[in-house]
Amino acid sequence: MAQAQDITVPVKLDEKTFKRFARFDMLRLRKRWVRPAVFAVILTAFAAAALLSGKKEAGMIASVLLVIGLGLPIVYIGSFLSQVNMQALGQRLGKEGRRVYDIRLKDDEIIVVNRRNTDERVTLPWQEVKQVYWAKGCIYLYVHTARAFLIPDGQASVPPDSVWTFITAHMESGKCKKLC
Repeated sequence: MAQAQDITVPVKLDEKTFKRFARFDMLRLRKRWVRPAVFAVILTAFAAAALLSGKKEAGMIASVLLVIGLGLPIVYIGSFLSQVNMQALGQRLGKEGRRVYDIRLKDDEIIVVNRRNTDERVTLPWQEVKQVYWAKGCIYLYVHTARAFLIPDGQASVPPDSVWTFITAHMESGKCKKLC
């Protein structure tokens, strides 16, 4: 049986891919939308209970509860999206994208070289990779719960299916999830 060839990916990250990853990480993976949603439901229920009480101040109390209960989650999500936009601008990703790092997937390890500082190199054995997701147009390689390397489709030296096959062959079962 022939040994698998190393895969090299000169990662060029654009604004759209970065924003899609940020939304995936925050809202889908970490489920940070749950607490604001529960907060909104609780305050809405209290507002409904206040209205059902029939007291003359109930309308005012219900209005305040609804404004707070719906307003704070909207501000929370809006603040998150604004921060993501500012990060994308700060990294000067733009629509064309910018080359940020090179990833080399080898049989025994993963090597990541920063494009700004080529002396900055991360070498990881496959056992240290926590989780891998293949979402729409990109593979998210989580090396820590708070750090992931992105491998956008079409940027590797092989087709995206081959990259996924290579990664899943080197990972423990259950650590790879194809979402697209």
